[in-house]
Amino acid sequence: MVGPFHTRWPRYTVVHVRQALRAFEPDVVALEPLAGDALADPQWQDTDEIALPHTVVPWAKRSKVKLVSVGLLGVAGTPTSNEDGTQDLDDYLRDPQDPGDPRAEADLLRFLEQYEEGKARLAAVRASLEPVRALLAQSLGPERLRGELLPAIEAQQAERRRLLDHGPGDGWLDERAAVVASRTLASGGERIALVAGVDQVPALERALADHVELVEPPRPDAGEEGRTRALLDVAMRGEVDDVAALLASLRNLEDAEARYHEANLLLANAHPAEALERLEMLLRMDFQEPYFLPGFALARLGQLYDLAARRREAQRSYRGVMALSYAPAEALAAARSGLEQQFALPT
Repeated sequence: MVGPFHTRWPRYTVVHVRQALRAFEPDVVALEPLAGDALADPQWQDTDEIALPHTVVPWAKRSKVKLVSVGLLGVAGTPTSNEDGTQDLDDYLRDPQDPGDPRAEADLLRFLEQYEEGKARLAAVRASLEPVRALLAQSLGPERLRGELLPAIEAQQAERRRLLDHGPGDGWLDERAAVVASRTLASGGERIALVAGVDQVPALERALADHVELVEPPRPDAGEEGRTRALLDVAMRGEVDDVAALLASLRNLEDAEARYHEANLLLANAHPAEALERLEMLLRMDFQEPYFLPGFALARLGQLYDLAARRREAQRSYRGVMALSYAPAEALAAARSGLEQQFALPT
């Protein structure tokens, strides 16, 4: 998976990810970005790996394919800085099997920043990322991801390891991959699909190579659904020169998400009344999916009611966001702000 880049690459959307899984026909889907019992808490959906809540997990649940979270626990919150410049790491959630130590990694980087040679090494590490950044700026499909992006990531990780050494220098990449690989193999599946962030794939392939037969992901055919998803992703980003043409394309979709994106585009182009009409249309549709839509739609609806001087209805919409079992953190923040103070456009 490539995180939010799935919204930028029409040939590798979240639909392509799901279709590749479906074609592989796994009996277990192992999720590297999630740890422990993450799926028990709806807030797991606030992940950068948007393919998981968008298509992967819903498809696996509908298909009754076993889901297993095999990742390492990450960081809970942001560590606070002490007066001496060190960081208080009490907020770190440490996985008992994690071979890494956040203190050691932070200490190494802080140490290197104190010396010219260390600064030069860190600058070289940053420079080694340029080929990866250049590829990410392009529109990639599954073939180029496998043939170009993954080798570039592997080369960059090897250069970081050469410059900073194993352990804290490379973030215990192989050691952590070994833990994830072990958990994946222990999942009980005979045909396991391991879904991982693209930067984890090279190390995971090394960790698994001697234990299982690695199979190339099937080439996915997303069909018309993939093309629709790509259009909705363009609308979500709002980065278009011809807004009128995009609005015309969205009007042809009988889809609640399309009404939401229409509203955002209309508001961004100074048409709040028309934007409110689109969202009131959405309310008469089934807008439970995709996962982010109920929270974002109700938060935006509240803002549009505020702009129309319909404060009571705005407050009701904001409270609707707060009552959802899951809403994106950004939608919750907008709803809380709207309840505290009437929304207004920046001047």
